[in-house]
Amino acid sequence: MITTLSSREREVATLVAKGLSNKQIAQHLNLEEGTVKIHLHNIFTKLAIKNRTVLAVMTLRVTEPGCSEDRRGRAALAEAVAAA
Repeated sequence: MITTLSSREREVATLVAKGLSNKQIAQHLNLEEGTVKIHLHNIFTKLAIKNRTVLAVMTLRVTEPGCSEDRRGRAALAEAVAAA
């Protein structure tokens, strides 16, 4: 679950959900791109997921009000998990 992430990992997850690339995330957070990759690796491990699409959907479900009840949101999550 997203709440198990550190505050920095949650920041990275939020920026992934906004569609930013690793390079853009690094610039936004004043980090090296390699550091962003390490954060993503740690996030994927903690959440037992395989890609940033699943991360984006999970993050949006937590941060967007009512999204978990939205039929399209559930379909997007199912599609992302199936692609993982």
